[in-house]
Amino acid sequence: MLSKFFQNFLAIKISKIEKIGIISLNCPENINILSFEMLKEINQALKEFEADNEVKIILLKAEPVFSKNGRKIFSAGVDLKKYDEKFKLAEENPEKFKENLKKSRKFISKIEKLKKPVIACVDGLAVGGAFEMILACDLILASEEASFALSEVNIGLIPGYGGIRRLLELIGKKKTFEIAANGHKISADEAINLSIISEIYPVSEFNEKILEYCRNLSKKSSNSLWLIKDTINRLSAGQDKVEIENFMKAITSNDAREGVAAFLEKREPRFL
Repeated sequence: MLSKFFQNFLAIKISKIEKIGIISLNCPENINILSFEMLKEINQALKEFEADNEVKIILLKAEPVFSKNGRKIFSAGVDLKKYDEKFKLAEENPEKFKENLKKSRKFISKIEKLKKPVIACVDGLAVGGAFEMILACDLILASEEASFALSEVNIGLIPGYGGIRRLLELIGKKKTFEIAANGHKISADEAINLSIISEIYPVSEFNEKILEYCRNLSKKSSNSLWLIKDTINRLSAGQDKVEIENFMKAITSNDAREGVAAFLEKREPRFL
């Protein structure tokens, strides 16, 4: 039985199948935008599943969403329509902005610190902050139609939720620079070749296959799974302060304002 606590969620859906707790992004009207409210709800759901002794594996997925041109979307990342507020706060009260950024990063870092494996299951395009959140998961399973992008450079920003550090650990300096500096999409095939994702499944079998994967993992020792996860994360702990400081430099630049404005106005940005 799911607790009444879960009934309060607006941006996500929650369910349980056997020993698997499922968190689904569920904001179709906003293309599953990764809002602060959604991050907060994901964080609350993670805590609830962590405390649930019946749950051994947590699956993070998204309800199907399609863009106006028919592209399947996992999540469109952060809401650029609200960036005027962020620009103003970053310039007028940088310490407050940094505090807000750290709170969002803390929600994503919760995935790494959770004492249960969190598996991201991606069917569609995961952009910017959504890709960064996925990178915090212990495993990534994808459909043939999945794709990924750290696209912040295209609007004069950099990833701010830990994506550079996590990608660096996975694929090294040169490929991380290539992906972050170009901001282009990575297909599921490219992602598996880079060891970013673990498995690719046909779309027609995706839900069945990810449940089968989670069921098999849930047969393992909970203690062993936690110790493996904890060992890996402690050995690979990075310096998040650098990314926060450089994100501040990016968001207070003219390039960021121009980049976001160009995106919203559907034109090419004119960077100096």
